[in-house]
Parts: sequence; structure tokens; C-alpha cells
Amino acid sequence: MRYVSTRGQSPAIGFWDAVLAGLAPDGGLYIPEAWPRFLPEEIAAFAGKPEAEVAAAVIGKFAGDDIAPAELLEMTRAAYGAFT
Repeated sequence: MRYVSTRGQSPAIGFWDAVLAGLAPDGGLYIPEAWPRFLPEEIAAFAGKPEAEVAAAVIGKFAGDDIAPAELLEMTRAAYGAFT
């Protein structure tokens, strides 16, 4: 997944670089070059799943290959741990 600036004057960057940068050098916000899509079956499969698993699936679409699915699930479980 690549991210571009809303002002269009900065080069496309990866997920981690966009997260760590915050704003693009041209002052724009980083957004995905192409918005991830969920199939109706994927959305339906969220029903009854723990919130951490749903969060990992959604974030995973935005992170692409920059975070391994198992590592992302571990992160979301740790983040949701105090709330479940």
C-alpha cells in the first residue's frame, strides 16, 4: 500500500513512512493511492469476532505487506486487552 499527499507535491511512500511522518513535506495529508475494499463476505465475517481481530483485518488492508498479519493481530490484541 502506497500513500500520497492530498496536495500532490510529495512522492508516494509506504505505510510506516506515512504513519511516522504525519504530514507530507508539502503540508498535505497522506492518503492511500487506492482505497482498500472489503467484499460483502469479508464484512459479514466480522460478525461475532473479537474486536481485536476485526481491527487487525481492517488495519491490515491499509498496512499491506508492511506488517505481517500475525504481528498485527498481536498488536491489536495488546491494544484491546485492557478493554475486553
